[in-house]
Amino acid sequence: MVRRPNALIPHAGLRITEGDPVSDRTLEEALPGHDVIISCLGRKRQADAGFLRNAAAAMLAAMAGSEVHRYLVVSQGLLFPNRNPIIPILRIVLAKHLADSAAMEHLVRASETDWTIARPPMLVDGGAPCGYRVSVGGLPAGAWSMQRADLATFLLDEADRGEHVRLIVGLASG
Repeated sequence: MVRRPNALIPHAGLRITEGDPVSDRTLEEALPGHDVIISCLGRKRQADAGFLRNAAAAMLAAMAGSEVHRYLVVSQGLLFPNRNPIIPILRIVLAKHLADSAAMEHLVRASETDWTIARPPMLVDGGAPCGYRVSVGGLPAGAWSMQRADLATFLLDEADRGEHVRLIVGLASG
């Protein structure tokens, strides 16, 4: 499901549905026939305050009445503890965004679903995919940025595993 019809390039095996990710009714209609939900939502504007939390609440409500029990969400690597002196400055600048991500994670962790929360570092576009590294409970060493293509590969690999897990993982390219 996308908020904008041109957000994804159509290709075989991909069903694109335009909809509102905070509407449990829209989400309920989209769930049949799926095994896993992957949420890659992001906030773009200040007006989106609470968007991630509200979208997670709607999805969890929709999932409660469905056969779908696996939920993968993308969150923020900045939520991991870190001793780098730049991180506190970034946390101040991005405080509202981080609060929304933390509220979303709280709902997901408290749910009855099988979930994986992926916390990548800064996401970058372009460049050749170079694989990904995963660390449970923290970012992998040297994780400053990650290719969006590598994050997408991780999410699809994780969805394919079919295991019932509840993990918070840090990611990095390469």
